[in-house]
Amino acid sequence: MKKKRRKRKTGRKILITFLTLFLLGVIVVFGFRTKNIQVTGNSYYGENSIVTWISKDKLSVNSLYTFLKYRFMNPTLPSGVEEMKVSLKSPWTVKVQVKEKTMIGYIDYDNAYLYFDKEGTASLRTKKVIEGVPYIQGMEVELSKVKIGKALPVSDKNIFQKIVEVSKYLEKYQLNPDSISCPGGEIYLTFGVVTVQLGKKEYEDRIAQIPPILEKLTEQYPDQAGILHLENYDTSNTAIRFVPEAAEGE
Repeated sequence: MKKKRRKRKTGRKILITFLTLFLLGVIVVFGFRTKNIQVTGNSYYGENSIVTWISKDKLSVNSLYTFLKYRFMNPTLPSGVEEMKVSLKSPWTVKVQVKEKTMIGYIDYDNAYLYFDKEGTASLRTKKVIEGVPYIQGMEVELSKVKIGKALPVSDKNIFQKIVEVSKYLEKYQLNPDSISCPGGEIYLTFGVVTVQLGKKEYEDRIAQIPPILEKLTEQYPDQAGILHLENYDTSNTAIRFVPEAAEGE
């Protein structure tokens, strides 16, 4: 009799455990159905782009799965996104906090613009102009070998480091050039009709001279195109020349 009772108790425990697990499974599968994905923090990626990216995973129809995937796993992210934090606002609403990469420049590519980050990674192709990101000219890129998410195929591997350094000092001195050019490894900045030749080094000392000089040029030579030569400026050689466009070609 005792053995029969023990078997009955064991059977009940197994049945209860099975029913509990089954019920939990039903709750997980049907209670966490993704009905809404809310995206915040995005600037140059549209909300639909982020939602589409997440929805490529067929299992993303389950909100709990999506939360666990982005919380504890290492999922692939869009090339222009540094981080995506996912939380559950409710069992059926997924909240996505996007942290986009900082773009240091863009070039013309395939009838649109190609943006790249500080590592030189081609991160985003779009027809939108992202405010505050400089247009880069004169960078030798093998356009036929460009792949989104991969490093730009350039002849000068140090050019990205130079652009990052120049961008840092431009921000420090609150300068926003119309474009940055880098032919032959040198850096040129364009401010309206004035081109500033920075050379290949000593960028901070040279960029620090630009604001007061541009102010004087505006006063003394309004609308005069030309080149401001700072490529030889340093603490021992403070000579600065502004050569008007007509004289530059003579």
